[in-house]
Amino acid sequence: MIRFMAPDLPTPSGGIKVIYRYVEHLCALGHDARVWHGTPGFAYDSWGSTAPVDTGVELPFDAGDVLVMPETGGSRWSFLSQGRPVVMLCQGMDFVFSSSDFFTDEPGAYPGWPQATAAIAVSDAIHTFLDRACHDGFPLHDVPVQIEDWFQPAAKERRIALMPRRRREDLLGAVQLVRRSGRLDGWEIVLIDGMTQQQVAEELGRAAIFLFGAEREGVGLPGAEAMASGCYVVGFTGDGAKEYMLPEHASVIADSDVVDMCDRTLEAMHWFDHDRDRFDARASRGRDWVRSRHSADLVRERLDAAFAAITAPGSPSLLPEAVTLAHYQAHAPATDAYNRARVAVRSAGRRVLDRIEERRG
Repeated sequence: MIRFMAPDLPTPSGGIKVIYRYVEHLCALGHDARVWHGTPGFAYDSWGSTAPVDTGVELPFDAGDVLVMPETGGSRWSFLSQGRPVVMLCQGMDFVFSSSDFFTDEPGAYPGWPQATAAIAVSDAIHTFLDRACHDGFPLHDVPVQIEDWFQPAAKERRIALMPRRRREDLLGAVQLVRRSGRLDGWEIVLIDGMTQQQVAEELGRAAIFLFGAEREGVGLPGAEAMASGCYVVGFTGDGAKEYMLPEHASVIADSDVVDMCDRTLEAMHWFDHDRDRFDARASRGRDWVRSRHSADLVRERLDAAFAAITAPGSPSLLPEAVTLAHYQAHAPATDAYNRARVAVRSAGRRVLDRIEERRG
């Protein structure tokens, strides 16, 4: 059995969706693979995945099982495996050293996880980072993220879409500069926020241009989804998106250069209105690039190769004996009224004892 531990987020983030898709593919390949959430009965009702889900703050594992851990939290969660082998799933470089400091070396071939036996990298940027961060010879498996089939072009309209939560100040500055240029002239700014997946796909399908506020990305999924939807993408790479944000089919903006973002947006608007062949050719090249490297078939092929090695007889990634392991949720703050009160009383008592000890000292 292969279990992917996943945090119990209130809504399925892009990283959670990647885990669910990986599990679906592994099941199709014949593996007994499951997502593991900590809260008993936990489920995403609006997320139509077929991936099997196990729930519970503690679950039993058998000898020969595999535990896959997200890199979220850096090394702070390494104790959860009790020193047993784990495979790391890395979707973001900035998480790897998130619990490190400037004065201490992280132990292990994989930083802070001496028990890690292999890692899955979801992008070229992450592979390059892990190649530097991990010791020589540490196994790295490259498995891309899947761009869902529902991201498809529709009839393109004079719409500029953006997601306002990341790099809001930069996006706001660029849009306001476009407005003050006096050339918006019937173009509509569309904020993609608080929408269902289907609504996002519909908006990207209609939009001609997508302004991408990428920042510290492992992949930069929204930009790739926009490209797959036939949008012309103008924006930052956030590092992780540099593998598909190429000058042949996108407008790559230097970090926080809102003047250039404005100029390149105006340029793309001009192409759409007055040089449609150029606009369509660039958008089409971007779409073809993303589709060729983030297809379901390629994801399944790479997972097949990775887990053939990870689950091979004698693999160091296999748990050596039966064990019961705890989920993140076993250490989450109490949420019910009784336990919140209990924790508050216990914390207050601890503070009183600390003051007494200080006075004695």
